[in-house]
Amino acid sequence: MKTTAVVPVYNENQEQLAQVLAGLKNYVDDIVVVDDGSVPNYSLLITHCTLLRHELNRGQGAALQTGTDFAVKNGAEIIIHFDSDGQHNPEDIPALIKPIEEGKVDFVFGSRYLLENTNKVPWTKKHFLHPLARLVNYLFTGLKLSDAHNGLRAFRADIANKIELTQDRMAHATEIMRLVKQNKIRYTEVAVRIDYHRYGQGLKGGIKVIKELVAGRIIKN
Repeated sequence: MKTTAVVPVYNENQEQLAQVLAGLKNYVDDIVVVDDGSVPNYSLLITHCTLLRHELNRGQGAALQTGTDFAVKNGAEIIIHFDSDGQHNPEDIPALIKPIEEGKVDFVFGSRYLLENTNKVPWTKKHFLHPLARLVNYLFTGLKLSDAHNGLRAFRADIANKIELTQDRMAHATEIMRLVKQNKIRYTEVAVRIDYHRYGQGLKGGIKVIKELVAGRIIKN
């Protein structure tokens, strides 16, 4: 099955991004990089990838939706969301997409907690941020996952229209969960690794996500 990785980018370190893309190309058929309105003098020197640009910074959710739409229109059968900051390991992709290739599910969430011994999860994340995220996400979505905010995920392109994002920024992860539950999409979790030497979302980011979720719920109601 034709597999396309969508990689949102915002003022990312060039060397780090090059390493991410070099690793990805060994595991997918196409890579779509979405530059989400980086600073004016920011340039991306990439090859063997499709580059899309937002004139203004719209947020990671918007960048993922732009890349997903492009992938669907260009023949992707499986779409992968992959972060540009080096936290994800491209070697996990075969296991991530295997349940989809076997026809068992339509959506796969990556989870760092299914391989806990191989993930050095920082104490604050493991015992505070992530349990809080799981609770908040369950309250908003009704979906129980071991890892509520892992950005590594894969899904069949033919269900992309059922998970169209309206949350442009970080709350998109919870919106995806809600849409999977709402549309009764078959899903599973697969163990993936996280490199915690890279940048990660902290407490302020987590609080911001919750605010975005509440605001979105109020507007819809």
